[in-house]
Amino acid sequence: MKPLELWGSRLIVLSAFLFAVAIPTSMALDNIAAAVGILGAILLLLTSSFKPFPPIKPFLFFLVPEVARYLIFSPVKIFKKTDFDHHLISYFVSFRVAKDKEVFNKVVTLLMVSTLALCFSVVFEAFTHQNIKHIDWSTLSFHTEILRARGFLDHPLTTGGVLYLLIVLFAILYFREKKKSLLLPLPFLLFSLLLSESRSYWLAFVTFVVLLSLLSFRENKRLTLISLGGLFLAGALIFQVPALKERFYSIPDTKSYGSNIIRLMIWKSHFKAFSKDYTLFEKLFGTADRAGSLAWKHFGEAYEEVTGKKPPPPEELKKFFYEGLTHNLYLKFLTKYGIVGLIGYLIFWGYVFAFNLLKLKSVKEPLLVKAFLAGYTGFLIASFFENNFTDAEVQFTLFFILGLNFALLEET
Repeated sequence: MKPLELWGSRLIVLSAFLFAVAIPTSMALDNIAAAVGILGAILLLLTSSFKPFPPIKPFLFFLVPEVARYLIFSPVKIFKKTDFDHHLISYFVSFRVAKDKEVFNKVVTLLMVSTLALCFSVVFEAFTHQNIKHIDWSTLSFHTEILRARGFLDHPLTTGGVLYLLIVLFAILYFREKKKSLLLPLPFLLFSLLLSESRSYWLAFVTFVVLLSLLSFRENKRLTLISLGGLFLAGALIFQVPALKERFYSIPDTKSYGSNIIRLMIWKSHFKAFSKDYTLFEKLFGTADRAGSLAWKHFGEAYEEVTGKKPPPPEELKKFFYEGLTHNLYLKFLTKYGIVGLIGYLIFWGYVFAFNLLKLKSVKEPLLVKAFLAGYTGFLIASFFENNFTDAEVQFTLFFILGLNFALLEET
């Protein structure tokens, strides 16, 4: 093996180990893992040795509209404002490393340890009311009333997204290897997901469990019973803890629950801007960074329609606007990249689903494919309430899973 090729391969492996630690624990380390992976990929490309190489076609469906939009109007922002950035390297790294079973098993072991560390950080914060990264030992105490927790990560929604995807990942790994040790993180992940109080990912988890149970009922009734039993226990826990119970009952409440009302106002303002202010070109290709400012023009009107009250002064009203973040991934793609961008994103997922469905009959373990399909469906459900696909930590995790998906099923 040539020196450059050897070092490129070593850096890809090192990147995989760094991602195994970083995905559950540290955004800063994620970026280091990405940098190492990119350097390794460059060395392999220089030697024309970047094989096995994962399919890039599905990513082009949503990347081309994004890049084209910024290339025309703000080319300097392409790497900062689009999904064409260093997050993609986790897809290439996981795909390549998954082909080497011995190395990948070591990566999974390390990932399991870091995942349990994330779960501990969430539980610790929920019951001590202190973030594990900023502990004040002089006031440390335990509480019976839980606090919504984010653990190592920066926001409970980000934590919820990573926890949910790790549940899907370890379920997939178990179906692949049939090692009971791979089930160890699952109860801790589920408990932590509840403590994050991320309702959109609660819905994602329910979707994942129910869909996987329905898809596998004929082949594996035991799995269905265990999965539904876990769902029942999670529900029982929710109804035993007042804070979780309140969050659960708030899911359909669009009349009195604050964050739900705010989402409705934000969605309305973006829809109004899209229908009234966008030119035909902008409806097709989006307004990129202007989407938020255009929505703001209609936010007062949306506030009045949703609440039935006159909007407060702009300084106070802006507190509800959250800088124009749509809190709906599909609406974000529509307003930022237009109809073409949204269709491209949906085609991307259509490609992923089609790839898995085509492999369903030929793969030795159909549950593996069904877990991928159910996991992605849950993620897409959560996307109706969050900008999850464009959240950096969540994106690193999702791309890591996608790389594993294509690697495991490519040769079947």
